[in-house]
Amino acid sequence: MAWAAAAILFCAWTLPFAELTDTSVTCTFSEDCVLPCTFKASSDEVIHWNRNKLSVHAYYRAADHLDKQDKHFKGRTSLFKDQIKHGNASLLLRNCNIQDSGKYQCYTSTKQGNQEKLINMKVHAPIRSVNIEKIDEEVICSSKGIYPAPNLSWTTDPPTQSDMLNNSTQTTQDPNGLYSVQSKVRFMGNVSNCTYICSVTSADGMQKWTTSLKQQEMSSVNGANVTIPCLAPGIFKPRAFTWTITRAHKAEVILRQFDNLTQEISDHWKNKARVDPKQVLSGNGSLWLQNILENSAQTETYTCAFAAFRIQHLVLTDVTLLPEPHTGDQRNRVHYAAILPGALIIAAMCALMVLKKKSKQRDTPGPEAQQKPTLLTSPNSNGR
Repeated sequence: MAWAAAAILFCAWTLPFAELTDTSVTCTFSEDCVLPCTFKASSDEVIHWNRNKLSVHAYYRAADHLDKQDKHFKGRTSLFKDQIKHGNASLLLRNCNIQDSGKYQCYTSTKQGNQEKLINMKVHAPIRSVNIEKIDEEVICSSKGIYPAPNLSWTTDPPTQSDMLNNSTQTTQDPNGLYSVQSKVRFMGNVSNCTYICSVTSADGMQKWTTSLKQQEMSSVNGANVTIPCLAPGIFKPRAFTWTITRAHKAEVILRQFDNLTQEISDHWKNKARVDPKQVLSGNGSLWLQNILENSAQTETYTCAFAAFRIQHLVLTDVTLLPEPHTGDQRNRVHYAAILPGALIIAAMCALMVLKKKSKQRDTPGPEAQQKPTLLTSPNSNGR
């Protein structure tokens, strides 16, 4: 009975001063993060941060003591010194990495007692971008610098059977522990007006990025004006919009537009390219080009890109420039125009000669007309 009474007395004495709680914190890779810890303010504060029995940060006698600090945290930890007297023992951890993940212990002690808190820290690297491109006969979707490993999926519009896409996905991890994912699908050239849609979703399902690609073809006469259509799918409110042209595997920016209707047109394309900024906001980014001229017939790829929050849509248009259709006829017309005046003169001279000859023939009498006429005398002319 005496032992039980002593145990009850010990528990009653320690409960007001010892507190064991578990808090979860999610930090972002390469950024600073605060692990929260508070205590009842008093004097003679002692603060110890530990992980797996290794020292992360130590503070007592109003100063840091880092001689026993684990080298993994060297130069990356600090306390909010001006807040300690108010009961704030939170730890600032700089430049977080994947290896920082784990359970941390915050131990505090003052003249009023001590307490301990557990902080479960997770580090994640969010999806920051998803790229999509067409190379040869494949559509490739990729994203990198993610933790934990994401999920990637494909769809098309209009829908197609999954076996037709024949997708291949590869996930790799770099020395920092971050994941990269790349997936390829077969470009179905026999399916017209097909949009390829790639979605990358975080492991916890809290993030989803979608990017899509559509390819189309058109032709134009070299030197003519042309409008290249570009329409966003569904209801799309872009924050940014870009037109580029690819020549010899090198992309050149034609123009950019931002959500405030501001446009930037490269010097080479000024007075040659135009997009209606208001139409872009409604999903129509068609490009008007004036007098696109090349030395020879060729095919160039124009790409328009709509971008919004976690959404991107690309339209690739292969524009084939054809020779002017009447070039040969024009040369013939020039040739004819050069010889026509001479031909007309010769024809006129011939006609004049014919007319003179006919006129001469009319003025000269024939053999019959040259004989003298015979006077007819009646039988009775010598009469009586």
